[in-house]
Amino acid sequence: MFSVVTDHPDVPGDAPIIGLDHVILAVSDLEAAQAKARELGFTTTDITAHVGWGTANTCVMFRGLDDQGDYLEILGVRDASIGTNGLDDHLAEQGEGLLSLALKGRAELAAAAFDENGLAHLGIENLHRNVEVVPGMSQRASFKLVRPQRGPFSPVPLFVCEHLTPQAVWADRFVHHENGTLGIRAVQMRMADGSTLGEGYEALLTGKLTGSIAKPIGADLEFYSAEDWAQIYPDAEAHEAIVYQVEDLTKTGEFLANSGLAFRPAMAGYRGYIVYPGDAGGAYAVFTDGT
Repeated sequence: MFSVVTDHPDVPGDAPIIGLDHVILAVSDLEAAQAKARELGFTTTDITAHVGWGTANTCVMFRGLDDQGDYLEILGVRDASIGTNGLDDHLAEQGEGLLSLALKGRAELAAAAFDENGLAHLGIENLHRNVEVVPGMSQRASFKLVRPQRGPFSPVPLFVCEHLTPQAVWADRFVHHENGTLGIRAVQMRMADGSTLGEGYEALLTGKLTGSIAKPIGADLEFYSAEDWAQIYPDAEAHEAIVYQVEDLTKTGEFLANSGLAFRPAMAGYRGYIVYPGDAGGAYAVFTDGT
């Protein structure tokens, strides 16, 4: 059984935010998006509802590059009448693609760090969903969330997620993938012309929200100008990309070649292969060996 530890040697006990936990893609048809993720060679969890919310998800779980675990959450609307935290409006206005980032952290410490830096938030919230850890046996997965106001965290909103039951979320049967993915290497975002990072991101990147941690573990957050973005993604079909690190790039390339999906070799940036947003939930999917 693979499990995520909370006493990682590189993470001091006073760290409110540890690193990237998961990336959330908003999709209009959750079943179709799950099927497409499986075509890409990902093992997905069953589609499950968020208790008390009008949303449901399927997730792609990874061991992570620092043995802390990370994952991709594919999120859809199941009942807009219950309340979707704006997901239905987002899909109507912006379509599919990157919705938000979740940072791994400790809820109480994160809320205090937001307060100390003048970043308004919604307090500590509880979230639950059921996970079929083994076929036919479900376990309740529980989380504590701290969601700051969106404005300070532009261009992409984020929140802090504390896992109370990581053994359920990272069940061993979910973390092995036919395409060989080990974890998320980076999340890449193109900045709009003339825009700047929000003060929340400035606080995060300058260490004000991470305590005495030397460097957040896990995936990098990378921000690009339109000019630099065009060097990597000249077709500009999306303004975000998720970079997945794989165990064996040659084998991943062979899998993609046999998948029937459209992809191309990366001509700049990370060495590897790029799958177009239409087949990857609205954001580019980049498979690399990390070089």
